[in-house]
Amino acid sequence: MTSEQAAQLIDNTLDLVHQRLQDLQAQCLSQEHSALAAEFREWRHPTGGHIDLMVFPGLANS
Repeated sequence: MTSEQAAQLIDNTLDLVHQRLQDLQAQCLSQEHSALAAEFREWRHPTGGHIDLMVFPGLANS
């Protein structure tokens, strides 16, 4: 997986999480909303403004 593919995967995941958070809020499921928000807090608001991607050494030559 390239860095661009990984970044796109993260973007897509965050889009889905955002949609799910909206759905949970609309359904008044506050505990589920809080749990999901906590799970993805670092992804949504990364320290330093970005998420560091680390390439597994064995995949660099794949």
